[in-house]
Amino acid sequence: MQISVGDTATIRTIQGLATRLLEGFAALGPGEELELDTSQLDEADLSFVQLIEAARIQGAQEGKPLRLAHPANTALAALLERGGLAACADSAALAFWFHGDAPQ
Repeated sequence: MQISVGDTATIRTIQGLATRLLEGFAALGPGEELELDTSQLDEADLSFVQLIEAARIQGAQEGKPLRLAHPANTALAALLERGGLAACADSAALAFWFHGDAPQ
């Protein structure tokens, strides 16, 4: 199942995405994954990163992994950099956010 984030994911809009993620996880069967499309994202803040990290942990605990459809785009990579997350990312975070490629 795929969920599109759209072009904005900020504190003002994050509740809608949180609801869609919860509904998406609920609709999945065991072992199925939820895919997040961030390709259109051009405005986001750290509430988005916090939500996705929490959803990633919850999905893993439930055996329903969350993954990005594409590596972090320029806007998302810049947000991760500003938040200090890109520089200190472990291999699991690099695999999730950047599909294993080091951020540019």
